[in-house]
Amino acid sequence: MNQNGKMFIYFSELLTFEVIDREDNYVGTLYDIVVGEGEIFPKATYLIVANGVIRHRYVIIPWNLVGEREAHCMHIDVVFADLHFDALPPMREEFSLRRDMLDQQVVDINNHNVIRVNDVHLLIVERDLMVAHVDIGARGFVRRLGFERVVDEAVRLFRKDAPYLTKEQLISWKNIQPLSINPVSKTIKIDISRRKLNEIHPVDFSEIMLDLDHKKRLAVFRTLDLNTKIAIFSHLEFPEQKSLFDDFSDKEALEIVASMASDEAADLLDALPKESVNKLLALMETPKAKKLSALLGYESESAGGLMTTEFFAFPQQMTVGDALEIIKMDQAKPESIQYMFITDEKGLLLGATNLRRLIKLDPRENILKAKFRKNLYVYPDDTVKEVAVLMDKYKMNVLPVVNDTKIIQGII
Repeated sequence: MNQNGKMFIYFSELLTFEVIDREDNYVGTLYDIVVGEGEIFPKATYLIVANGVIRHRYVIIPWNLVGEREAHCMHIDVVFADLHFDALPPMREEFSLRRDMLDQQVVDINNHNVIRVNDVHLLIVERDLMVAHVDIGARGFVRRLGFERVVDEAVRLFRKDAPYLTKEQLISWKNIQPLSINPVSKTIKIDISRRKLNEIHPVDFSEIMLDLDHKKRLAVFRTLDLNTKIAIFSHLEFPEQKSLFDDFSDKEALEIVASMASDEAADLLDALPKESVNKLLALMETPKAKKLSALLGYESESAGGLMTTEFFAFPQQMTVGDALEIIKMDQAKPESIQYMFITDEKGLLLGATNLRRLIKLDPRENILKAKFRKNLYVYPDDTVKEVAVLMDKYKMNVLPVVNDTKIIQGII
């Protein structure tokens, strides 16, 4: 492909090019370019050429058949008679610039925000055509409409040094995550930067998700690993959570709920239709289902509704050293390890301790030596106000919740 001294070209400029066959016959105009995936700067692999004025027909040309490029003209090393045209553009699995990039939402991984692509900046290297940048500026949109020269002249009349004329708004492709939905498989198209999505902080990612339309929000969510999904899902407000949840398969919904903290999962399930909740609990592993069923039985503004069932409870005969080893080795730590609770063999709450007390004691001592003098707790039906008063009075950050027989049920 002859560079003609020009190293860069915009995709919108190529869309005006005529395609000419080996015998100088007119084939059509460039309609789209298919590029390879899995590369930092993807290379063109196919051209899609449109022929006709009223009724368009389309043909795919492998990139290795593309020859010289002249002013507004591209030559291909094939004759017109050997080409097979179709009435519709090919719905290929591969990534294409017109269908999957122009006017599409993408994530700028460096700045953690969602942007819209107005044009694509291409790099010509010998015979290869490579995607270098995306253009998110107003000038890119004007160029697409074919009014760049007219608008440029108009702007120069008023201000020759206008940023519109001198400052291109280009973002390197290596920092871009395309989010277009594959029309064949209905899944998201992902390039080499996919792994970088998992590196974005969940708070930033939840804001990115809010900027996406629903289909893309769901599709990008499905590309993430489970830990990232849970972290992001927990930072979304309930309307966004429910919007995603409504489109989850049973397997996806079960995966999310089973991996969430029990109190957060209970809050979510409490707002969902009963039939959906019962179906999920039936599919879930018994211990987790029992925990959630218990939490769902309490009013949301009560101690029972606020509690989580994930905490450390140690039997009264355990040594301090054994307790510290369990805390150290546990891979699924509860949300709070500030306080631990001591129980008898039936789960009766005998008292509470904290990490500081355990560390100060001889590891061979019995754990009961570490417990606070006062055994504080609340009941599931206690109000939020009663919980707050008790926490404030005794300067406690965590309180256990017990039933009528003082068996520990959870913590707040």
